[in-house]
Amino acid sequence: MDEDYDYRRKAKIALIAIMVFASIAVFALFVAFAYYCYILNKVSNRRKSLKKVEDANLNENSDFANLQVIAEKGLQVFTFKQLHSATGGFSKSNVVGHGGFGLVYRGVLNSGRKVAIKFMDQAGKQGEEEFKVEVELLSRLHSPYLLALLGYCSDSNHKLLVYEFMANGGLQEHLYPVSKGLEQEKLT
Repeated sequence: MDEDYDYRRKAKIALIAIMVFASIAVFALFVAFAYYCYILNKVSNRRKSLKKVEDANLNENSDFANLQVIAEKGLQVFTFKQLHSATGGFSKSNVVGHGGFGLVYRGVLNSGRKVAIKFMDQAGKQGEEEFKVEVELLSRLHSPYLLALLGYCSDSNHKLLVYEFMANGGLQEHLYPVSKGLEQEKLT
């Protein structure tokens, strides 16, 4: 009788243990599935958002393309036509600097806002994905020592970054001023 009682008791304990572990496993699978659905939905929404931006960029005549703003980053998506107009057709007189990645132009948007537009050199052959990553990173950088990225333009032939304009010249001119008066003093 003791053996029968011990056997039933061990069977109950085993059954309870199996039910507890099975419940935990089912719950863990449910949580994992819910997380998977959440991530899938998030990725899908991000792709839809990028698709809308790309479609708007391709259609330069639509008002949507002119006003499209990436809400989560606060960046405006410009058309090439808008930036071409803002810089006077990328006039040489509007060149304010150059670097390893291309020329920087002074421009004025239709709103009257002064901007610096970096026309990315195609020699680097930066791909669309790399450009998007760069825009993503630049949109996250916030410092009183850096110009803010306001927006960008990216189509099949052109990649441009739009920054706030620094009216009093660049940092290099302030750090290393070229003094004509000093050179003339040395000559006399």
